[in-house]
Amino acid sequence: MPGPLLRGAGLLGLLWALAAGAAFAQEDSPPAAPAARVSSVPWLARGYRRATPHSTIDGMVQRTQAPAGDAAPPAPNAGNMPEANLEDLAAPRAEKDEEPTATEEKAEEAEPAAAETTLLMKFLGMEDSPVKIYGWLENSYTGNANGTPRNGFNFGVNPNDLANRWMGNQYYLIVENPLEQNDKINFGFRVDNLFGNDWQFNHMHGFADNAWGLNKFPGYDLAQVYAEVHLPWLTKGGVDVRGGRFYTTLGYEVVPAIGRPLLSVPYMFNYGQPFTHWGVLTTIHVNDRINWVNGLVNGYDRWVDTSYKWNYLGGWTWTSKNGKANFAQSYIWGPNQYPHFLPANTQIVLPGATLTPYLAGLRNINYGSNNRISFTNVFTYKWSDKLTQVIENDDSFENNIPGFGVGGTPSNEGWYSFGNWFLYSFNDKLTGVWRSEVFRDNGGARTGFSDNFYEMTLGAIYKPCSWLWIRPEIRYDWAQFTHPYNDGTRNSQLTIGGDLIILF
Repeated sequence: MPGPLLRGAGLLGLLWALAAGAAFAQEDSPPAAPAARVSSVPWLARGYRRATPHSTIDGMVQRTQAPAGDAAPPAPNAGNMPEANLEDLAAPRAEKDEEPTATEEKAEEAEPAAAETTLLMKFLGMEDSPVKIYGWLENSYTGNANGTPRNGFNFGVNPNDLANRWMGNQYYLIVENPLEQNDKINFGFRVDNLFGNDWQFNHMHGFADNAWGLNKFPGYDLAQVYAEVHLPWLTKGGVDVRGGRFYTTLGYEVVPAIGRPLLSVPYMFNYGQPFTHWGVLTTIHVNDRINWVNGLVNGYDRWVDTSYKWNYLGGWTWTSKNGKANFAQSYIWGPNQYPHFLPANTQIVLPGATLTPYLAGLRNINYGSNNRISFTNVFTYKWSDKLTQVIENDDSFENNIPGFGVGGTPSNEGWYSFGNWFLYSFNDKLTGVWRSEVFRDNGGARTGFSDNFYEMTLGAIYKPCSWLWIRPEIRYDWAQFTHPYNDGTRNSQLTIGGDLIILF
């Protein structure tokens, strides 16, 4: 489908969603509590890239590609994490890490408290401490119905990309002191530690680039590390200021396993969006229903480096008066190639980065003009106590990407996507999930293939107890014009997998 038609279809879908939300979220609708915002449930996600476009070094990784390693067995215990409910999973990424406003807190007090697992906090004797320590262990297995590809990968399926293998995806530990949304100045911090195979899924260029073996369980990523302050200024809700490395506000799905509804993530998240930023972010709580976000960051997924130019990160979120409808728009603009072309021994090349062996290490004289701009729109509507729908539309463009044009010349590229999620709560223990998506990669700058990618996934979230999640899924991927699956031999792929998460 041509790019303009795809963007038009996405826009029409978004307009339909907004119209439906306006029709069903009238002021005289029965009141409902706003979706819970749990600061201890992190937001965000991205993925690695399977094939390098154009200039390539054989065996070079696009977010993970090398002989697969053995996954470690799960750790033996579990314990303190507020359990994410349907509302948490349905919230846009920009809403998932916000403290509730005073109005929302009152509404939540009238509802039963969410189930919590507090084993680690109890074990440490820190039940009453303002500093929280909690996390989870995630292990998964994904089978490929086409057999095991020679390279060992399920193309397009991330982070569970290793075909017919167990993976120790996330052994995740959080230490935080969350902000208090009140009329006093107060300070907070957060440190997210990610151990396991997903370290390379969430990798930031410049931090331990070659420290860990690819596609093996041992590995570490400092997923988030930031300090923040709440200032009761400008508006009744005040202003929050955050500085450090933090998850992006773009899109719906996220990196942390318990912040997304399925084991696998869509193309739009894996290939189209950033995962993290380094910089400063402000959130102005305009009123109980509107937040305005502004920030300066050093680009997509990169560690501190004074040679990087700043990007503008912004957006806003709106929640209807009855709490059923939510809309979030986020955008980022700025240079996102590198001041110097990547060295030839770079293990992980993030989507969209130029890898040209004959220019390795040389200065990129056009770095300042390699501007990338991305917009994401996420609309959520709660049709009933059981059924929630999420719709996302993304549009991205980049100027003068080195090496992507004819004969290695610079080229302008774009990528666009439209996705839909249905989450149905059968009961307190079981939620069904259906995701469908189309992702257009115009020139192959994101996936390595100029094509339209389609994906449909059916899964479930089963919680037999508060500290245990089981998430089976069956996923079908297909490409319209090329054959990216199974070592470039097929245009479709069926995978069946699942993960087990222990919260502590």
